[in-house]
Amino acid sequence: MTQRLDRFAGEGSALDRLRAHASRLGRLQQIVLAELPPYLADSCHVANLKEDVLLIHAATGAVAAKLRQATPRLLNTLAMQGVMVRSIKIATRPVNPAPPPKPPEQRTVSGQTQDALRSLASDLPADDPLRAALERFVRRSRGA
Repeated sequence: MTQRLDRFAGEGSALDRLRAHASRLGRLQQIVLAELPPYLADSCHVANLKEDVLLIHAATGAVAAKLRQATPRLLNTLAMQGVMVRSIKIATRPVNPAPPPKPPEQRTVSGQTQDALRSLASDLPADDPLRAALERFVRRSRGA
């Protein structure tokens, strides 16, 4: 006795209001994307409409600045489409924030390898950059 989910989602005034709001936001998204140049349209999305204030999220600060410049034109376009919006707010919300960098992996070098590197460094001239690098590597390496 399976029933479609739409049957249950369509019942109740709260779900009806939510569906209508989502539909309104989808329509606003289409209007905004059609009005903006592609490089801006790909980096922003309509986030909310509350009390005649449209909230648009921008991926970066530069995109937000360009959107603020385009706000008067967007307001005119929305009014021509029959959508009464008093103002537009722009907020910066990165789409996929970068994960924190991983800590560097600690690698170990055996004592035999450290001795071989010290020996190699001692055979090089004192002012050789390779000698300085090898000595620094041996000093910083952890024994296995």
